[in-house]
Amino acid sequence: MAELRRSSNIRESLPGTMVSMRSPTRPHSALNSAGDRREAERVERICLALAAKPEVPQWARTTLVAMAPLLAAATQGFNAAAPVVWPWMVSGYNMARVLPKDVLDVLYGGVLIFFGGSFTATLAAAEAFRVSGGDRVYASLQDLYLDFEAVKIANAIDNKKDDDGDGTADVDQIDSKALASRKMGIVLKSVNPERIMTALGGLAQALAGVLATLKLQFARTVAIAVSISDNLRKPAGILLTPALAAAMPIEYQHWISPSINLVCKMLAMTVAWMLTRIIAACHSSMLGGLLASRALLRIAQRRGWVKFGKDGDSDTLVDEYFGWFLAFVGIWWQLRNSMSVPFPLNIVLFPFSVTESLLQWMVTWMAVNSPAVV
Repeated sequence: MAELRRSSNIRESLPGTMVSMRSPTRPHSALNSAGDRREAERVERICLALAAKPEVPQWARTTLVAMAPLLAAATQGFNAAAPVVWPWMVSGYNMARVLPKDVLDVLYGGVLIFFGGSFTATLAAAEAFRVSGGDRVYASLQDLYLDFEAVKIANAIDNKKDDDGDGTADVDQIDSKALASRKMGIVLKSVNPERIMTALGGLAQALAGVLATLKLQFARTVAIAVSISDNLRKPAGILLTPALAAAMPIEYQHWISPSINLVCKMLAMTVAWMLTRIIAACHSSMLGGLLASRALLRIAQRRGWVKFGKDGDSDTLVDEYFGWFLAFVGIWWQLRNSMSVPFPLNIVLFPFSVTESLLQWMVTWMAVNSPAVV
């Protein structure tokens, strides 16, 4: 019951309404796509220019060259997605501020019923963020977005400059090194350094607190994963090393041991978290079922659809029966789908699936300097 009461305090814990910082609407046209492609090409040129500097270490040079096409593609994708995703996030947050508490309880209960096992670490992280200062996290994200918009506007203006009047933008005529210096100057002149440092510090502190909380909460999962990985490493090395050594060129054989170690860690993490997600699916379905059923009963009583006496839902077991029915439906749904999100919901919830995988890896293998984590 205590956990249900904590879960029901969603609306009160949310900070003030997020100000909509929507960018001017950009129609998805060939012109916009061409502009995004040119911007991606400039990012790739900047990466290659940085890699060409003699003072850059060899490992960093190799990384920059390899990452240049990926960063260019990521830039193009981000420019296309940000104007769409951010307004939806702002709208969803502001909607959560104005919806009645019982409606939020029904929605949150539904998430726990059907997705508690799929997003175990994500839901726990969201609760940890809420408890450990979610308002500061939201404020930090807004500050970073303000600086991002300032850089974006300044960069768009700079991309159109044609000081020599020859009809071609200056950024398309200068070499890669000059382009990198020019864009770095745009960033440094556009942002507020104090605001950025404060925002990044707030996010880093919140992330460290969340990871420490999750490591403590999922200590058994981490212990199982580490144990499986340690015991799997030796037999995997004996079995796989000869085959990999025979198949790989000699100049790449120094990657054999790290690769085997990584595979063992990934397999151990998958097994340990699958066990945890099965338990979490059952637990979250029970919590969500009772939370949603009691909220629905309160809504029905206020609208006069049902009446159970002066004490409301405390005078009946209907909420318990319906809550357990929802719990069994949720457990069946999640076990049937192996704690994964079915199509087409997996496309819509893909960002949350990526977040879940990252959190599982960070909680399992990343060290956190916290006295609460052993």
